[in-house]
Amino acid sequence: MGLWGQLIWVFFPIPILSLFLLSVPYPPALEKLGANIVHRIFFTRINIGPLRIQLLWFFFLTSAIIFANAVNVLQQEHACKTCTYPEEITWYKRAMKFRKERNFWLSLFNVALWYLVFVVYNLKKKILKLQEQIKEIKVMHSSVLEQVASAGDAKKEETEVKKDFAETETTENVEEEKESKKDK
Repeated sequence: MGLWGQLIWVFFPIPILSLFLLSVPYPPALEKLGANIVHRIFFTRINIGPLRIQLLWFFFLTSAIIFANAVNVLQQEHACKTCTYPEEITWYKRAMKFRKERNFWLSLFNVALWYLVFVVYNLKKKILKLQEQIKEIKVMHSSVLEQVASAGDAKKEETEVKKDFAETETTENVEEEKESKKDK
């Protein structure tokens, strides 16, 4: 398989599948699973001689090198060695120009895909982190509400006791007044 075959059959499907895994919104377990799969695959460190880099950066740098090569080839002019007629030369030049431009756009799109995987992964990581923080805040909020409710219940009980005490005092005062009126 040549360079462009690898680009089409290896370098395109991997980031597209990764973007799909990162963009699945529901259910939350599948959302985390997609982010974890992408993390395990692309942020695995590999050794290339003395160099140790993450797999994502290897793919990105390889795509960037292919893109630089496509830009270089786009600027070069190749002569047809087998063309005998002027029409053949014209069609050969057009075909080569089309091929060079096609390779340029394919390699540029590939570099953009790998960069997009990196950006979307970082955004997804932030989203998952914020969702965890929201869950923690909700749990803390519900526990605070329970404490407030229990404190409110205690206050209600205290108020009821005070009301009962006040009622018994008033009934005792009324009874005392009645007795004092009877005595007079």
